[in-house]
Amino acid sequence: MVNSIPRASNVDDNGIGRWEKSVTDVNDIDEKFANARDLGYMRLNYARVSTVGQLAEYDTVDYYKIQVQSNGKLSISLRSGAEDENSSVLDLSSYQSKLDELKKQLDPEGYAKEQEEKEKEAAKYGLLGENGEGLQIQVYMIKNGKEVLVGDSTAEEGSDEYNNMEQILNGEYRAKKGDYYIKISRSEDYSTRESVPYVMQIKQGDNYKHDYVTTESVSSDTKNKTTSKVPSTTSSSGTLSSVNALEIQATKYQATAQMLEIGYQSIANLYNKNSIF
Repeated sequence: MVNSIPRASNVDDNGIGRWEKSVTDVNDIDEKFANARDLGYMRLNYARVSTVGQLAEYDTVDYYKIQVQSNGKLSISLRSGAEDENSSVLDLSSYQSKLDELKKQLDPEGYAKEQEEKEKEAAKYGLLGENGEGLQIQVYMIKNGKEVLVGDSTAEEGSDEYNNMEQILNGEYRAKKGDYYIKISRSEDYSTRESVPYVMQIKQGDNYKHDYVTTESVSSDTKNKTTSKVPSTTSSSGTLSSVNALEIQATKYQATAQMLEIGYQSIANLYNKNSIF
């Protein structure tokens, strides 16, 4: 994984600075918690953290890590589709909220009917709704040194994971400070070769002083149009896969144990022969 140095840009009239950095996606073979792209940290009414990325060709899942430094309601928004990373459209809620409020005032009956139709349509796409078409999301928290699933957009309705994810997406989840991991993957009905761009946004509270934007570039597998796999034999460079290394190590341990056992038996026999008791 490669990170560029963050830089501040476009300080607005309210004194909010936009900080930018870029990260490089890892290949699927290396995609795990330990290699999650680090989004930095956030705390209540301090920062808004946005990520512009994509599940590109030869890329089935993305892991991100963020450190939450305060207790408070946590909100995560996730939308599929290309977005202009330099646009204020990264505020995924403010524009729609203002538009809904205007509709509610001018045409309350029409607004109510529209919301009812939206709810029926959203039910087809699960918790993420139509805006999250092609995506699914899981949120984990580190507890006692282990990654524990907190929320899951694919969980069974009524389960703790489902309810937590619904609260997270609505900004009502009462998060405890700690390290969180976010896993983004394709919906089951989407082709593994179909690119799905997305924008994710994380925040606590309604106000923020810093706007952090991370842009993820594609992995080397996507660039090379290939899929890296764990080698089953020694490579030409003489390196071994971790699986093969563990197998060899286990074999060595087994042989060592057998040698120790034989040695112990030999010493025991000699002791019995020479014993005066």
